[in-house]
This record gives sequence, structure tokens and C-alpha cells, in this order.
Amino acid sequence: MSLSHVSAILPVLGDASDDTPSEPPPPQVYECDVCGNTFEGPPAGAGLLIWTRGEEVRCEEPPLCESCGAELLLGAMLRYADDEEEE
Repeated sequence: MSLSHVSAILPVLGDASDDTPSEPPPPQVYECDVCGNTFEGPPAGAGLLIWTRGEEVRCEEPPLCESCGAELLLGAMLRYADDEEEE
């Protein structure tokens, strides 16, 4: 297999003649979908909500804080282990 065209997306760096230091962007603030607490930084996980309206399918991945993400993961793993033992 040969590729006739390869493209890449590269980040755009600031102008080299600009001597002012660039400030990092402020951290993103999220609200946990389970407990409602706000937190900074990337979510520890996300739920997955899927619903339909007619033939349209919608998906949403609401953010979870670290403690809720860990609690939901542990609960799902325990339920999965129980299902495996029943078979």
C-alpha cells in the first residue's frame, strides 16, 4: 500500500520576534454531573448518556470529578464481577 498524500496538523507557534512571554491558558472549570461540585483540570472520567428522538440519536459525555469517577468505576467493576460469577 502506498500513500500518495500525507498531511499533518502542526501547532502554530508564536512569532519569534515577540519577546513577551505567553501566558498559559487558565485551567478549564467543570461541574461534576453526579455531585455537582466544580473542579479544575481534566475530568477524571465521563458518563455516557444516549437517547433518541424519532430516528435521531444523541450522545452526551458529562464530566465526572475524581471521587465520583472512581466510585462509579468501582461499582461497575463489582457488578461486572457479579455477572461473571452467575454464569
